[in-house]
Amino acid sequence: MRMFITGLLLCFSTLIFAASDLPSNSVYQVGGTWQTENNESIQLESLAGKQQIIALIYTGCSNSCPIIVESMKRIEKQVPLNRRSKIGFVLVSLTPDTDYPKTLKNFAEKKGLNSNWKLLRGTNELVRTLSNALNGRYKVIKAGDVAHSNTVTLLNSQGQIQMQVSGTLTGIKPLLDAVENDDAKSSTNTTPN
Repeated sequence: MRMFITGLLLCFSTLIFAASDLPSNSVYQVGGTWQTENNESIQLESLAGKQQIIALIYTGCSNSCPIIVESMKRIEKQVPLNRRSKIGFVLVSLTPDTDYPKTLKNFAEKKGLNSNWKLLRGTNELVRTLSNALNGRYKVIKAGDVAHSNTVTLLNSQGQIQMQVSGTLTGIKPLLDAVENDDAKSSTNTTPN
């Protein structure tokens, strides 16, 4: 029993230490348990260690979300082959009550998203908190429809916002340039209009 308690304390202290290693302005500080499209439970801080390009979408969207996803796919194609393993792509559902892991998995397959992408759903509270941390705005306007900002965000390896751009095919140009030139670390924050 004593070994069990010792092991539990060791795991708990490791988790606390790992979270405390993150900068205070890291969006990974939002924390919480999130489900992936593969129905795996993860912590946001597990995304640390490489740059992430992240956006808030929902699978039932027929307006801006498909454009955001296509914009992010365009960025992925522009990433030099030798850097692709150093950049991840994350889509977070704004409608976790309907975007179940299976729904997210079907969406990923339909959009041709590879293993370098993670699709996440959290509780409504976690999604709202992450949206706020990403300077995003959204409002459920009727069942199944959400008005939301179309921001695509580049996070550094510690989850700090490096750049934010409009998720349109033309709005992503600064992010494309940053990724292509590997100068995102030296970029100043850019927010969309």
